[in-house]
Amino acid sequence: MSAPAMYYNVEVVQFWRGQKEYLRPYPLHWVIYIPTGPGIGNMYHIIGNTNTYTMEFRRNQPHVNPDDWRGSFTIGRVAAHKLALFESHLASVPITRHDPRWNSQNWVWDCIRHLRHQRFEISWQFRQCDLQTKMCCLLEDWDFGRI
Repeated sequence: MSAPAMYYNVEVVQFWRGQKEYLRPYPLHWVIYIPTGPGIGNMYHIIGNTNTYTMEFRRNQPHVNPDDWRGSFTIGRVAAHKLALFESHLASVPITRHDPRWNSQNWVWDCIRHLRHQRFEISWQFRQCDLQTKMCCLLEDWDFGRI
């Protein structure tokens, strides 16, 4: 009898990036995060600016700036034996450069759409507007000390 497959949760996590000036915050930085152990996980995100965006994958590491964490939302799960395939699909998601309206939040949403179409276990129970609302509510929960 074979052992049951091990699964990891897949989360969207957001981080505070500061403010341009008082009451004008930068957009929160979104990442795809897979907790792999106590206090560590795999983080997939884009870094840079609109002219230089590139992907960064960090495996089995703690959050880079845990004090900037502003909430996590579980969007699905991935089997441990499919992590390499999961990563190769993330690496295939295009990055848009030279468009000031495009950022890490767009890339994460594009990844979610791609993973769904590749039949990974990413929930179809939310739309982009639902995810944006959920992440905004998490920020408010953080502001009020609820999380």
